[in-house]
Amino acid sequence: MIAALRYEWVRVSTIRATRLLLGFTVTLSALVAWLVANPHVVLDDNGDPVGVSIIDWWTAFSVPLTITAVLASIVASQAIGQEYRFGLIRLTLTAFPDRVQILVAKLVVVVGAAAVFALVSFVGSGIGVTIRGHPLPPSGASAPDSTFLLRGVVFVALWSLASFALAGVTRQTGIGIAVPILSGLVVEQLLMAVVSDRMEWLVRILPWSTAGRWAQQAGDAGASSPFGTPVPVGWSAIGVFTVWVLVLLAVESVAFLRRDA
Repeated sequence: MIAALRYEWVRVSTIRATRLLLGFTVTLSALVAWLVANPHVVLDDNGDPVGVSIIDWWTAFSVPLTITAVLASIVASQAIGQEYRFGLIRLTLTAFPDRVQILVAKLVVVVGAAAVFALVSFVGSGIGVTIRGHPLPPSGASAPDSTFLLRGVVFVALWSLASFALAGVTRQTGIGIAVPILSGLVVEQLLMAVVSDRMEWLVRILPWSTAGRWAQQAGDAGASSPFGTPVPVGWSAIGVFTVWVLVLLAVESVAFLRRDA
């Protein structure tokens, strides 16, 4: 197992694309955090300025994570999709005939890489808010809860695992990258608009839309359906997304263990 883990980690960490994506992650996170942490002038009822708003410090760390998850999903999808595309999976399985072992090694490395991307994103966000002049949370910008940053890491890891599973099932790297984006931004939004009045339960279990609420808390804007019914947020949203990811991983595991290389 150690040899398989080393093999997968060296392969992922030495690919030029991985280093470039990490560079994009820290740069984009810094830029987005800098924009989010921009204070705005507060006006009174007469339209006169009375001060500036409190810096939305923690949002500067959560907003960039969606971009980070997409970038991490590229690495996760390549961890298996590229091997099928170029026929390298045969070499991998020749060196490690135990498919369970190599599958576990791939999953561990995908999670490890996702955690690195999430941490790099936090570093980038820290750079962004520091440039804005707020290296520490300003007075009044309290943390949502003690597990806020941990939830962010789990969110990126789950997104990466879903992309890995999709790429493995379809043997297409692009599918693992594109499906979460298209589903979350287009398909699920259309479903919510069309059938939410008749199938409100569907709003509560859509995978990527629910995952996107990982940073919210009950009572936040967007923490309820269009009809006012509460939807999963925070760890509950992570839990719903985890079920979807486990289903995808189960399908991918069966396919990987039983299909020809």
